[in-house]
Amino acid sequence: MTEHGGLSAGWVARTTVALDELQVSDGRLWWLQSDPEHGGVRRVARAEPSGAARFVTPADRPVGGGLHAYGGGAFAVTGSTVWFTGRDGSLLRRTHQGGAEVVAAAGEHQYGDLAADGEGLLAVRGGDGEDEIVSVAADGRIEVLVRSTGFLGSPRSASGRLCFTEWDRDRMPWDSCRVLTSALGDPGSAETVAGGSGESAVQPGWGPEGRLYFFSDRTGWWNLYRRLERGGIESVAPMEADCAPAPWEGGYRSYAFTGRGGIVLTASDGITTELLLVDGAGRQRRIGTNLSSVKPYCAVLGDAVAVIASTPVSAPSLWLVALEGNSTAEAHPNLEVAADNDTPPTVRPQVLAAPGPGGDVRFVLHRPATPGRVPLLLRVHPGPTDDVRLRLDRTTQFWVSRGFAVAEPLYRGSTGRGRAFRSQLYGRWGEFDVEDCAAVAEYLVGQGVADADAVFISGASAGGYTALNAACRTEPFAAATAISAIIDPGRWARSVPAWQRPHAVALRGPAGAVRPERVRRPVLVVHGSMDDITSATDAMAFADALGERGMGRGLLLEGGDHYLSNPRDLEAALEAELAFYRDVMSYPAGGRCSGVPRG
Repeated sequence: MTEHGGLSAGWVARTTVALDELQVSDGRLWWLQSDPEHGGVRRVARAEPSGAARFVTPADRPVGGGLHAYGGGAFAVTGSTVWFTGRDGSLLRRTHQGGAEVVAAAGEHQYGDLAADGEGLLAVRGGDGEDEIVSVAADGRIEVLVRSTGFLGSPRSASGRLCFTEWDRDRMPWDSCRVLTSALGDPGSAETVAGGSGESAVQPGWGPEGRLYFFSDRTGWWNLYRRLERGGIESVAPMEADCAPAPWEGGYRSYAFTGRGGIVLTASDGITTELLLVDGAGRQRRIGTNLSSVKPYCAVLGDAVAVIASTPVSAPSLWLVALEGNSTAEAHPNLEVAADNDTPPTVRPQVLAAPGPGGDVRFVLHRPATPGRVPLLLRVHPGPTDDVRLRLDRTTQFWVSRGFAVAEPLYRGSTGRGRAFRSQLYGRWGEFDVEDCAAVAEYLVGQGVADADAVFISGASAGGYTALNAACRTEPFAAATAISAIIDPGRWARSVPAWQRPHAVALRGPAGAVRPERVRRPVLVVHGSMDDITSATDAMAFADALGERGMGRGLLLEGGDHYLSNPRDLEAALEAELAFYRDVMSYPAGGRCSGVPRG
């Protein structure tokens, strides 16, 4: 587990397990779980009556899918049938023998956003310039219910009615998205209930009384609404918090009905995500008070709600929260997904704020036990339309165990703080985010936490672009790491999957492409050769150009994807990043960064 006084990169990679898409079917919990023993592939898992967890889809048929680039809603359970999407976007179901059979090959289509519908299934089928909502019968017959030249999502049916979302191809769903309803099988009856220009309405669903529920940010915050019987809509639980995340993927379900007239939902301030119970009179009560990070999947199981959640000192796991009485969550029995008990003690993270040019910048700080000033690593979240999670993260603990303080800034453009805040980065990407990261670093140096000569910044994907722009400044960062990074927003806007092109266009601003000659601090470039979101060829060409100037290194991970989801890739990346920072700290001021062979 440890080496040279710190956690080993191999242990971190082997024990980092991703959990997603929690749901209940036939009184059991089902979810997606990565499998480090099989290269980190995702598989459907189920809680057995004993409480133990068991994989139910084969490792040689990884669950995935690229609908709208990022997938989601990758499985659904109807009776004894487990439907799921393959990584190529095909639709499959598990056989009684434990294998998998193809229901619909990918071909020109990508399947995703699956939802159980009786013995069959609802799904979104994406194609070239067109999306469809389809019904899949138990025998595999497919019927098209809705067609759109825009994007479609979140199909749900009840009592002969269908609800779904739709947004235009020149918009992102968190900027403009509509909730529609129609009679099932009659697309001509579709009507828009909420959303449109300047409003994002997401996650529609039918309540037990047959009413339509959904989130809308019409007040500037994603809050829960319901449609009234007489027409119009009303707010269920108004608050200045985002109760839904940015819809990067399908399948999110940030609220659930208790069966007693209550609703459980999440509420985020960008760092802490709480779980709230709203009763029939609209009164709100926090439950699961020990939880600080909750994923957007709520599933009621009897007298409790099941969530994938964390505390400030525990990694994501499955938790059960009683709907009555004790408000503290309990870990689901026998579902230990990684060796938490082997994790060395950690200092409880702090939520702090640093003064910045656009106002206070909130951030999470993880400190090592080492007294005095220590090296500082700023980890920049991707997206950039994403948030910071107050939870134990094994990669963060790797750095803390090596004597680094780790700060995670909620920079302008992040989610959780309302529409106005997340829109601030449009046209200023590579500027406002870098300013906010620099403000946090300078604050921690000024507070005596960080060694001014050992301040580093690391980011993945969009966060990699932030890190690269930070390296174009002489202060306050000594070096940067860019993982799966966007290097040229203009070029990326032309090559990125169609779903994300409006995001690329809205974000790019005067900062423009990061050119090797602009870089003022050493940079480590890490990229997987099979990345389908950002170009490995461009990344390695950029690294080579930096190497010629003595300002960078490149690490190409053969077969690696955008997320470095294979444990071997995460291990190699962590080891390379640690060696890089040690080298930077070892050579004198004005020294040059040597290149390294590609991995």
